[in-house]
Amino acid sequence: MINILLSTQCINEDVCFEELKNVINETMTVLVIPFSFGDDIKSKEDFDLLYSSRLGKYYPSIVEPFAKYGIREEQISFADYFLDTQVSLKRKIERSDILFFTGGFPDKMIDRLLKANVVNQIQNFEGIVMGYSAGAMIQLDTYHITQDKDYADFSYQTGLGVVKEIMIEVHYENTDIQNQSIQRIVNDGYLDVYTIGEIGGIVINQEKNISCFGEAKKI
Repeated sequence: MINILLSTQCINEDVCFEELKNVINETMTVLVIPFSFGDDIKSKEDFDLLYSSRLGKYYPSIVEPFAKYGIREEQISFADYFLDTQVSLKRKIERSDILFFTGGFPDKMIDRLLKANVVNQIQNFEGIVMGYSAGAMIQLDTYHITQDKDYADFSYQTGLGVVKEIMIEVHYENTDIQNQSIQRIVNDGYLDVYTIGEIGGIVINQEKNISCFGEAKKI
């Protein structure tokens, strides 16, 4: 497995492309797993307004950056939380080279992946697992949530565990609340802490070597 951790879907930015062009190529198929939506999304119709190829608010910003790597729209499919069964979702994962997790609510995404009974399959996936914001956070064995407009308190949460023994602060802007979270993480004994800005990310290769690019660094 190769892991890619981002704050945004910035893979078409030059600094990202230079790092990822030897990882992602035009032969690959992508499965987008957009299970990080809020509780206001209650139906297939609501879901389609975000992710449908015809109507989806977020569809273009997720799909279009892959074109820089030669990946065409027809090579990209979406998991549908309201339509896919456990069987059909597992089949989609099996047929994909890249699993792409969207941003949003990481704890809700983990809950939905558990409900879909695909966590073990993701943990044993042999391709590329990538995601931005919440989609990066959930890849860790333990991730933290920094207090923000959506979460009233700092917390530690259990992730997928496909990335071990690091912590990340996504959307890093050097704010007091982010730096307080980072200091708390360090005080709690997490030694390998990385910040990821809006343009940049982290690649963890099959040998578990970590590379930072763009606005990402180890602190």
